[in-house]
Amino acid sequence: MRCEDCGKEAKPGDAFCRQCGSSLGGEKAPADESVVEGVTAGKDEESAAVPEEGAAAVPEEGKEAVPAEGEEAESGIGEAAAPVPEETAAAALVPPAAPVVPPPQYPPPRPRDVVPTRTNGWAIASLVLGILSFMCIPFIGAVLAIVFGIIAKNGIKRSKGELGGSGLATAGLVLGIVNLSFLLIFAVAAVPWFIINIGRTETVTRTVAAQGAQSVTADLEIDSGSLHVGGGAGDMFEGTFTYNIKKWEPEIDYGVRGDVGELSVQQGGGWWIPTFWFIRNDWEIDFSNNMPLDLSANLSSGDGVFDLKTLSLHTLDVNASSGDVSVDLSGDMPDLRRVSLDGSSGGLDLELGGKYQTYIQMDVQNSSGDVNLNLAGEWESALGANIMASSGDVSIRLPQDVGVRVRVRTRSGDVNAPGMKLDSKDDDGAVYVNDEFRRSLITLQIDVEVSSGDITLLLAE
Repeated sequence: MRCEDCGKEAKPGDAFCRQCGSSLGGEKAPADESVVEGVTAGKDEESAAVPEEGAAAVPEEGKEAVPAEGEEAESGIGEAAAPVPEETAAAALVPPAAPVVPPPQYPPPRPRDVVPTRTNGWAIASLVLGILSFMCIPFIGAVLAIVFGIIAKNGIKRSKGELGGSGLATAGLVLGIVNLSFLLIFAVAAVPWFIINIGRTETVTRTVAAQGAQSVTADLEIDSGSLHVGGGAGDMFEGTFTYNIKKWEPEIDYGVRGDVGELSVQQGGGWWIPTFWFIRNDWEIDFSNNMPLDLSANLSSGDGVFDLKTLSLHTLDVNASSGDVSVDLSGDMPDLRRVSLDGSSGGLDLELGGKYQTYIQMDVQNSSGDVNLNLAGEWESALGANIMASSGDVSIRLPQDVGVRVRVRTRSGDVNAPGMKLDSKDDDGAVYVNDEFRRSLITLQIDVEVSSGDITLLLAE
């Protein structure tokens, strides 16, 4: 059977058209909810039986009942009910849309309080020790840098953002590991060398006569070991050498050119290694007190002691790469004209507490370590001194009976000058003088420059 209105094929048993809702008998389907639910069965959870043909539909609350086919609706005035429009019947087939419920409005999350970050102290210590492991404490500094770096990283992780400095800890760890790696490589390479070259300890003595020389120029060069230079030798030169490296026996060369003797004393072997506790190379050298001497010494690794107060010294030039240097020139030095000390890593001590009759030019330079100078001698002539230190304190003891003028400059440090007067101050530094300055005919002119360290000027009593 087909619907007379829309032509839709109906199924057996259908009383109304499934497309337009018209009665298959020629009348429009009642716009009642039971019909709609019957047509749309299976689409919603609610369902109702389709009213049988000829039965009156049950009215909904607030609506009038729709009469069955062939019946007239009863009304209070006896008139039939108006037919349902097609638009209303079609709209009844569309299920009502679910009401749109907006999502609940939650307040935005409260931002977490920001805690100020501070740098972990272990991280700073790790970085500092990692740097020092390459400068002066190779093994211990490297081990501590690694330990402190691990402690710092664990502490920073547990702090949940309250501590910073992870980069510093990482840098300290890397420096410590690299330093230990270098030490391991060095040990692997050095052990076979030690086994081959270390022998029993030997002591040899060498002497050199003046051979007609009226003055001597001496050049001492020791790569690893300690050096002690003094006076009182019977000949022009006497040396005692104690060593346990087979090839380290010193090489001595001497010749006379005109009336000047030229002496060279050099460590043999051509190998340089740091001085360990089981390596010995000690030089005890003495010169004649009566021979005018120009002395030069070069030390690569080791301490140097120069007790020269009894010598007839003209010039002194000392270069030390690693180790402390102590120089005593406190005797009667009528011919001393120049003193030069250059240190890289270690302290420098200089004693000029003797008697000086000629103008002396003094140059002192030190990269890392303290510098202590005693200039409180008897000055019958002037002194010009330049003192420079990169890292370390400088302390100078000055005389009171001659004029003293000291210009000081320090980038990071304090200047202490008890008993001295500030004479002037400008961009080139501060100038301190004693009471005899501008009154004495003799003046000690001293220029001191320190990058990182304190400067102390003391007047001798």
